[in-house]
Amino acid sequence: MSSPIKAGDRAEVISGARGKESPNVGLIVKVLSFRGEHSQFGRIWRCEAEYAELHQPGVNCPPGQADFAQDWLRKIEPPPITDSTTTSETKEITA
Repeated sequence: MSSPIKAGDRAEVISGARGKESPNVGLIVKVLSFRGEHSQFGRIWRCEAEYAELHQPGVNCPPGQADFAQDWLRKIEPPPITDSTTTSETKEITA
């Protein structure tokens, strides 16, 4: 089971106000901040979403950002760190 969504996570948009027909389904976004609780959609997250189509009347989002309900996001877990990615080979140079 993955950990809950939090600021700094990457996520895939899997749904929207129009369900699976929402234009933002499939976008990869970066979660920026928790915006609050919505009476119908629950937890709302502000995300960096440069290519999102905005259909949010009354919501003032800066350019390149959009708000998404938590249920509309699937967290993308970062790849595990392995020994090969944390060490680098060093070669000795002899004259």
